[in-house]
Amino acid sequence: MKMYEEIKNYNKSYVYEQYQRIVEEPKDYEKITRVKMLEAIFEIYKNPDNIIDICTTRELKCLKRVMDNPLALVNINQYDKLSSKYWNEQYEWERKTLQNKFLLDCNFNGESYIPDEIIDFVQKALKKVKWNTQKKMDELNELLVSYCKIQGVALLNVVCEFASGITGLNPEVVWNHTLDSKLFNYYVFITMKKIEGFESKMPIAIFQDDYWIADEIEKQRKLQGIAGNQLIDIRTYKNIFYYDFDINNPKIKKFLIEIKRLPFFRDTALERIREYAMLNIDRKPLKDMIRNVPILRYFDLIKFFNVLDEAMDEMPSGALNGYTPNQAKEIKMKNEKLQMDKEIRYVKQRNACLSKKDAELFYKIYFGLLEYTNQKYKIKEHFKIYNHIHIDPSKMNDIIDKFWEEKEQLVLEFCKINPYRFSQEELELADAFKKGIRNIFVIARYELEYTAFIGEDRIYMVKGIHDNIDEIISYKQLPYVVMTSIIPFKGNLIYDGIIQGTNIKMGNEFDEMVEREYDGLMKYYHL
Repeated sequence: MKMYEEIKNYNKSYVYEQYQRIVEEPKDYEKITRVKMLEAIFEIYKNPDNIIDICTTRELKCLKRVMDNPLALVNINQYDKLSSKYWNEQYEWERKTLQNKFLLDCNFNGESYIPDEIIDFVQKALKKVKWNTQKKMDELNELLVSYCKIQGVALLNVVCEFASGITGLNPEVVWNHTLDSKLFNYYVFITMKKIEGFESKMPIAIFQDDYWIADEIEKQRKLQGIAGNQLIDIRTYKNIFYYDFDINNPKIKKFLIEIKRLPFFRDTALERIREYAMLNIDRKPLKDMIRNVPILRYFDLIKFFNVLDEAMDEMPSGALNGYTPNQAKEIKMKNEKLQMDKEIRYVKQRNACLSKKDAELFYKIYFGLLEYTNQKYKIKEHFKIYNHIHIDPSKMNDIIDKFWEEKEQLVLEFCKINPYRFSQEELELADAFKKGIRNIFVIARYELEYTAFIGEDRIYMVKGIHDNIDEIISYKQLPYVVMTSIIPFKGNLIYDGIIQGTNIKMGNEFDEMVEREYDGLMKYYHL
């Protein structure tokens, strides 16, 4: 049967939605007809590789069954009263997705068929399929698409890093796949967007069905977002790819059984339920919507709504960074306990910094070394550091980085030349900079006279410069990840007075890991 005549009876908005998913450079809605959209889609399918690329193994096997027997998907034991057709629920997902891609259609007798216009293309594709390769491609796409489906909106590089970490594939390979795969791009829309904290626009992955609520997802994520490292169950991701829900979860499974018993269009209801779960917002409007369906007005829905709530509490939410509401509650309870523990053990620092005289001496030496570095390498012309106060640290980052890259040679030269006529004591303090280290540290805890900086394999007990460090970074923000330098100075370890840090919450797991390291690592007061 031909589809060009059938397409005229389709809703244009529906056809356009599928068209813009499949065709790389779709025309504007007003400038193209349904027939022209179908022609553009079938033009893509002229290349058998494109059919293979836009389908999963399950879909390709389904096409093969229909090619061999148009009655393959019909089951007289499954009769849909609403459409007066027979369906085999075993192939419900394949039938729906293949029809959306216009690779399959169904006549009034319940027989599935491949449109005459593309039947030759499908035959060629089925002969070319390398089933083992296709299965591996499914595994990658299931992860990528499900991650986007769970998050709703995500940075594309985060999506790729996630899949790379699970599969072991090179991140660049995964990145190229997301740009080239027709199946991935059928489900996920990639766009460029300005993100707070980044100078230029970043590629964003948006699950196609969530395109219209993408801004609301990001808004709710700012309000509700939960940080942490989730345990990944590949089976859950596979279920979400094919069924939108984790059908192995007992509460969700019970809900799906209950909703099938209600005499209304459940597909539409499931779309709304998934939307509310994605945003994790008040469910009362959702329940009112279901309650006001005419055919349901005389049903007692109390039990159903209880089952619905239990199921939605187990559904991942993009607003919660992929966690379920139940997981979010557990994390919040744990976070409250961790915050309470911080309050109990916090001791206000005293004498945890240098004296005013020693602080001035430190900056005299450090700024002298940085001035020498800048002059030698001509990093910033007409930029003065030595004997200057109130310098913006961010303007010195490139000079600081260069000094610590070449510290031993620079300190050696500086002490030999002595450009600022330092005393012998000052030169010895400058020479100690050779032992200093610059790295990423975690400020773990405040003690009375020291601040604990966790490095790779030890804890450095550090003093502040002019101020105790707990006056600069609140104990409530700990653990706090920083880039800084640790330097021996007059019998103490100090940091260089310049902290490049982030206040991004790393999650309870990170806090607990830091606590374990603080209890287990050796503390160093000298280098």
